[in-house]
Amino acid sequence: MKRSMYIIRQTAYTFFSFCYFLGFAIDMTVRGFFLITLGGATEEHKRKYHAVLQRKSRFVINHVPGTTFSYSNPEDETFEKPSVIISNHQSHLDLMAIMMLTPNLIILTKKWVWHNPFYGIVIRYADYFPITDTDQMTQDIERKVKEGYSVVIFPEGTRSPDSKIMRFHRGAFYLAENLDLDIVPVYINGFGQVLPKESFHLHPGHMSVEVMKRVRRDDPQEACGYREMTKRLHGVYLRKHEEMRHHR
Repeated sequence: MKRSMYIIRQTAYTFFSFCYFLGFAIDMTVRGFFLITLGGATEEHKRKYHAVLQRKSRFVINHVPGTTFSYSNPEDETFEKPSVIISNHQSHLDLMAIMMLTPNLIILTKKWVWHNPFYGIVIRYADYFPITDTDQMTQDIERKVKEGYSVVIFPEGTRSPDSKIMRFHRGAFYLAENLDLDIVPVYINGFGQVLPKESFHLHPGHMSVEVMKRVRRDDPQEACGYREMTKRLHGVYLRKHEEMRHHR
């Protein structure tokens, strides 16, 4: 009986969350149409749109049914100075966990995300870019950085099926070196348990986001090439994963 009640409850939570997310996507699409399509794609309108995205993302992450959430920023990172923000990747919920950090960011996504029928238009209104190997993408990113935006990249490239840290690709670190940007590591935990990669069913659990120490390019002790930086920060995430695993 307890098992059946659990299934009914989580199914209801999942259905409610999907409906809310669908409403979120519709709301942001309508806002984008009036604010940006009709109102004009001005910098002021773009900033307003990003600010709404941040507020709504924060609300969603703090109100996933059957879960709790905590946020940690021990270094008091403000995200005022543009950087490359990196994060491990566990779940479809990760995107909102990152969007809640600051309105001044753009996210590099896979092409299928950019064309997603539910929220692809929102992604495009927000000027998030699909990952390509073209000079145009780099130029677009550089333009947004000059406007004060940080760039978000998931260096694993895909969601981890078991929440373990996978191999890091070098693209994020090459971009940081090429554009002379700091790197801000963000560690997410518990999202893969709440909404696993191969599941569309919500599970109870605790989710957390920790903003770790900024890696500054003007710090001689931190300076190194992008290949070495890839290995160094991959090691940081591996150690963080072990630390969180032992604290469960």
